Amino acid sequence: MGRPTGVSGQIFGYPRVTPPNVSGYQALSFRSKQVLAGIWLLGGVGAIYAFDWHLSRGAPLSISVGTLVLIGFTLIADLFPVSFEQGYEITVSNVFLIGAIMIYRGQPGTAAFVAIVSTLIWQLVTRRPWYKQLTNVALASTAVVAGSAVLELIGWQDSAHMVLATMAMLIVYFIADTVPMSVLLASIDGRPFQVAYVSNYAGIVLELVGIELFGLIFYFVWDESPWLSLLFIVPTAILRQAYFQFERLRNDSVRALAAISDVIERRDELTHHHTQSVSSYARRLAERLRLSPDEVWQVTIAGQLHDLGKIAVRDAILFKPGTLTEEEMAIMRQHCAVGYDVIRQFSNLEPVARLVRAHHERYDGAGYPDGIGGAQLPIGAAIVAVADAFDAMRSNRPYRKAMPMAKALEVLKRGLGTQWHPVVGATFIQLLLEDADAQRAATTNAKMPDVAA
Repeated sequence: MGRPTGVSGQIFGYPRVTPPNVSGYQALSFRSKQVLAGIWLLGGVGAIYAFDWHLSRGAPLSISVGTLVLIGFTLIADLFPVSFEQGYEITVSNVFLIGAIMIYRGQPGTAAFVAIVSTLIWQLVTRRPWYKQLTNVALASTAVVAGSAVLELIGWQDSAHMVLATMAMLIVYFIADTVPMSVLLASIDGRPFQVAYVSNYAGIVLELVGIELFGLIFYFVWDESPWLSLLFIVPTAILRQAYFQFERLRNDSVRALAAISDVIERRDELTHHHTQSVSSYARRLAERLRLSPDEVWQVTIAGQLHDLGKIAVRDAILFKPGTLTEEEMAIMRQHCAVGYDVIRQFSNLEPVARLVRAHHERYDGAGYPDGIGGAQLPIGAAIVAVADAFDAMRSNRPYRKAMPMAKALEVLKRGLGTQWHPVVGATFIQLLLEDADAQRAATTNAKMPDVAA
């Protein structure tokens, strides 16, 4: 994993984050540019340290056939990532970068050379913008040099030092590989660092551990004979394919259901983009409530698919301009159960299906279809419920005009503890008020005239 990868629609494409669309370097905030400059400086200092280590000891870089083979392995791994539905990618290139650190212990410049050259070629081949190229090269340099420095610092003189140095190297490598990019993504997306960091990595710990352990195994194979490392291509490819096959199943399931949901939504131009808005609100609220990354993903997808069951509702009822009759309301209420029945057919989406079924339940137990409430109400369903209600209130409907912001907030406040989960609802109101304050501040700043010095 650990290399920054380029998911379509992302800034740098790092695991578990979908930052806002930015058209280029100039569109980044001043804070984000400062973070970028820090990443570049860190990578530059790391590269200088690594190469100066050789110069100061009169030891030239060891650029051998083996070094070129490592560059080739790393480059190929980067060029074939696995895209995850949560908005991140995994490559197995860390297998070879961990291997390079171990193989060239005592030669940090050579290990850095492998990382820098393979990353630069990868960036040029995929035609990334200049600032992404510079950032990804700097991150690769920083992680590899930091890992190499730890091995050098602890030493390799006996078994105890070997074990300690290896464990410390893996920890330091992980930190150097993940923290700087999470700081950048937090600055871009306006989220706290800890939220961005946990969202990026908490859900893929096992994958990270597996890839780093593969890197150690690769080193032991290489140490026995570099030629035997060619056989390592097969298990590494199997590792990559295992990630690919698992995630393709989930991706295809979500994309197919999302496509159906979008078709349903397009039946009415008034509600078009409603599901995307609910999904976005739900994701932000779930992150604010510090749900786990998997729970955030489930809530996000449930927000996108919450109206899937309306495929079973006739247009005459769905678009009726007046009040629904009791019979029509009973039919409308079936959409929660219908959506649940469709989504739960995909075993990997069972948690999402449960949230969709419960998104019209109320905290006081007076909702539908099961009449659950209080502690029985899944917090994910409570999140989707309040996001759905707010976006519906703020949108035009066949039977009424969109509510003003102040009125919609008042409705939410009155429903705390009855219709909506009190903590979830209050947190959502706070989030909306913060958005309104930020929008007012941005408008005010945009209107302020420039004052000459």
